[in-house]
Amino acid sequence: MTALDLLLGALAPDRCLHCRAPADAGALLCSGCRGALPWLADGGCARCGLPIPCAPGRCPARGTALSASWSPLAYEGPARSLALAGKARAPERVAAFLGAAMAQRLPPRLRAGSPVLVPVPADPVRGRRRGADHALLLARRLGRARELPWRAVLARPPAPARHRLAAGRRRGIELAPPRALRRAPPVVLLVDDVHTTGATLSACAVALQAAGAQEVRAVTAMRTLR
Repeated sequence: MTALDLLLGALAPDRCLHCRAPADAGALLCSGCRGALPWLADGGCARCGLPIPCAPGRCPARGTALSASWSPLAYEGPARSLALAGKARAPERVAAFLGAAMAQRLPPRLRAGSPVLVPVPADPVRGRRRGADHALLLARRLGRARELPWRAVLARPPAPARHRLAAGRRRGIELAPPRALRRAPPVVLLVDDVHTTGATLSACAVALQAAGAQEVRAVTAMRTLR
């Protein structure tokens, strides 16, 4: 999505966020792009969330603190445009759409054990610039639809502490619970918009386990397939 697309979207809101064709009043996508959304079938790797089962020892989530991952959409085509709009100019509307999709398709195995939804914390600088926390919006929508509690118990430390270049550390990302948190919920569903490498989700899971969580799963609106 280019700067021109964002400007046109602000001037003509009833246009598809993906192809810019006319859309129904209040709709995010035209009928064609809604039909082209890349839905993922539940039947791939339950650990990393990829749509095809991973070969033994080849799962990207092996060795991480995540016990399961799931996403209803691939991060492609119209879904990618939704994710970008959710961060740039229509966070509430996109969160309502994606939150409903996540709630409708959420597998029972991820709801087992009375989990608490925990949004992945936003970067403080980016959050202030965007004016909205997309992961928190998704957690609230999903929680209401599925009657699951949510708690924003994670926070990102200042950037210098997060981006360390020590050899062997994957991306150097560290997340820690705020000092007021004494115990994390026993079963946690981490919530975010897009699952890419899984490094941030894994770092969140480590922090939650350090605070007492027994199991950490991840649910995201979309999953990259590469």
